[in-house]
Amino acid sequence: MTKHTEIAEKIVALLKTLPKDRISHYASFKEVQLARFQNKEHLAAISEQDLMLQYISLRDLVNDKYKNYYKLDDKLLKPKGNPEYYNRLLGQLKGEKKESFWTAVRTVAFGK
Repeated sequence: MTKHTEIAEKIVALLKTLPKDRISHYASFKEVQLARFQNKEHLAAISEQDLMLQYISLRDLVNDKYKNYYKLDDKLLKPKGNPEYYNRLLGQLKGEKKESFWTAVRTVAFGK
């Protein structure tokens, strides 16, 4: 087994640890990258150095390196101006509560 394929296998293993997308998209990052790194012909065109750089970047992404390095304070996470709006957005992204048609009309009409 060459170093080239070892790095590709490490990348595939890291990609498999990524969670499923909360919101369905036309293309999933995880699925597209898995298909890309499992394609032997495509891998042959990528240099070993570029593969290593992609592995390091993916490892940092999986380990939340920059999220932990650049901590956000409560001023950004819970702004003073209209905090309910941000709480509602985060709730919808996490799938906690769904807004019905009538509550959406109320929100648009009254801003609550």
